[in-house]
Amino acid sequence: MDADSSSGGSRFALAYKFWILATPLGYVVQLKPYQGAKGKQVTECPALGMGGSVVIDLIAEIQGNDAYHLTFDNLFTSLKLVDHLTTKGIGCTGTVRSNRMEDCPLKSVKDMQNANIGTYDYSKDDKTGFVAVRWNDNSVVNVVSNCVGIHPVQTASRWSRSAHQRVQIGQPFLISHYNKTMGGVDRMDQNVDTYRVTIRTKKWWWPIFAYILDVCVQQAWLLYRHTDAATNTPLDLLAVRRAIVKNYLAKAAQPPPVGRPHGHTPQLDRRVSRAVRFDGKNHVVQWIDKQIRCALCHKKCRQKCRKCDVGVHVKCFEQFHTE
Repeated sequence: MDADSSSGGSRFALAYKFWILATPLGYVVQLKPYQGAKGKQVTECPALGMGGSVVIDLIAEIQGNDAYHLTFDNLFTSLKLVDHLTTKGIGCTGTVRSNRMEDCPLKSVKDMQNANIGTYDYSKDDKTGFVAVRWNDNSVVNVVSNCVGIHPVQTASRWSRSAHQRVQIGQPFLISHYNKTMGGVDRMDQNVDTYRVTIRTKKWWWPIFAYILDVCVQQAWLLYRHTDAATNTPLDLLAVRRAIVKNYLAKAAQPPPVGRPHGHTPQLDRRVSRAVRFDGKNHVVQWIDKQIRCALCHKKCRQKCRKCDVGVHVKCFEQFHTE
């Protein structure tokens, strides 16, 4: 998982910041607006600072589950936060600023800068499994983790100024793991920005509404990619957005005619698309207080399909959802 900050409504006069917890693929797990320096998210854990408090607030519903692994950048990371997550049984890996290393027994930044590229130094607490690494890349990088170590050491390709060619250098495993799992929020922002809602208005809440709407669409697309339908009919993000728009336009293009309908009419396809009606998933009978007409036999009933949102008798339910 990935914790980071994102800005919503960047194309509008007003900009709003969101704290986001996302998977490496960009699926948003938790999203909360930034409430200022004195907001609850910042003051909830004053000992951990702003970044640590935000992380604790975002993962409030997943604490105690060791199946999760959090990845965050140096805006959030501190040794106190890593210790706190360790006590909660949550794994984490993150880059950390040098002034937050709290006298960790590692070579100084100056010594690492003078060393060859790829050189690293580390310190490990065998009792807690806490590992801190200082690695000389193009600049000195500090990474800490409570569940990932330095072995097996990976390789990374870098440009050598002295050799005038790309060379392979050593890279501790926790840094490689960080690079693979970090960036979910950036990927989500990229998906949202590709087809962002561009309608403008002076209403202060519109940028937030439009941003949340765009996030929901990309969430639906990511879920679609893991369904059986995506194997047979792969759709990109634009195609999914078009399908959603067409579905709502067909449903709301014309109001249903007044009076008793006769036979199957195109109005029914406008009320519920055939793709939803015949997908065979999560169609449940729901009892209602007000009488409505059955979409199949057109007689009055007090039941409807919860997913299709149209009236259907129990005896007509199976036939209505069968092509």
